[in-house]
Amino acid sequence: MKKVLILNGSLRKKSNSTQLGNSLVMPQEYELEINRYNAYNMNVKPCTGCGWCDKNVGCVFDDMDGFFADFEAADYFVITTPVYNGGVPAPLKAVVDRFQRYYALRFAHGVKPPVAKPKRAALVITAGSKGEGREYIEKMFRQQFTVMNTMLVTTVFVDSTDTKQVGEEEYRLAFEHGKRLFEY
Repeated sequence: MKKVLILNGSLRKKSNSTQLGNSLVMPQEYELEINRYNAYNMNVKPCTGCGWCDKNVGCVFDDMDGFFADFEAADYFVITTPVYNGGVPAPLKAVVDRFQRYYALRFAHGVKPPVAKPKRAALVITAGSKGEGREYIEKMFRQQFTVMNTMLVTTVFVDSTDTKQVGEEEYRLAFEHGKRLFEY
């Protein structure tokens, strides 16, 4: 059974980005084992730039060990996030910064690739205003993914959610993007 890791960057359990992410993976359409994490519930310590991962394998903090085990075992990686001030919410950024361990494996330890199992990824981004945040967020994750043996396959971007309700058209769009993610 293929494994999907979903990392949610919204505090709200039924947020637009979370619901669109659920449409993207539609477990009844594909036989998937899904592990879900919410950045707000992970209580992640931020990367301090201490350099521990340059000299050792892993991180000086062990608060994300379970997440990293699930990430390394996953076939697919889905990140759902609202846009906050042109970027991702602070708890999600804290998780992303801790991917530094894979940069250290690649560049300080010479491990190529630092994540053995390749992954296909999708981003689900929602923005309250028109056009806000997509370019920056995609660029940030593309850069991360190049080191992590992960290919960004598709991005679902729904904007103007402050003035319009997310509805069937957007959920259908997310489902179609899910087909791209799971079908080769």
